[in-house]
Amino acid sequence: MSSSSAQTAHPLAERLIRYAREHALDGPVIEVGSGSGRNTRALVDAGVPNVSVPDSTPYTQLPGTRENYGAGLSTHAYLHGASPKLRAGIAELRRVLRPNAPIYVTLGSIKDARYGLGIPFDERSFAPGEGDETGIPHAYFDRDGVIELLFGFEIESMEEVEVDAIVGRWAHGAGDDVAGRVHWFVVARRK
Repeated sequence: MSSSSAQTAHPLAERLIRYAREHALDGPVIEVGSGSGRNTRALVDAGVPNVSVPDSTPYTQLPGTRENYGAGLSTHAYLHGASPKLRAGIAELRRVLRPNAPIYVTLGSIKDARYGLGIPFDERSFAPGEGDETGIPHAYFDRDGVIELLFGFEIESMEEVEVDAIVGRWAHGAGDDVAGRVHWFVVARRK
């Protein structure tokens, strides 16, 4: 993947930007896990008010008061962590979003080639035993698991997407030769 394509916004960020252009958001977007800043730049360039939360901030401790944000975006933060931590993180996202606020999130799929490999944390979470993400748990879900995780949200769409072309070497380092990444792309609304 070229460095220019590495700077292209994630498809879910592009969908959120299109939504924001067509509908007035009831507050800024909270971007959980800003990573390289590619989605933040796209939101800013599109004129979408946002608060970008760096990867170093735990997603279980988001900034803002209850019902502070008009939308949420996370293209990688909720891929990482054991299941209980992810549930706490999604509950925290629900806390800071206004009612009916849309979210655009990426979650791991059990169809991902890495599912079940590495150090088990629980039935859904495994950490690589080597490489750039050694010891970092990754959570994987089937359709029912996604629905369960997103308690308090009404799911509008969820699709399993092969993402090797989206999360290439720029995201995982030159030593990561794993192919067959599959993520859930989910759009939902806070109830």
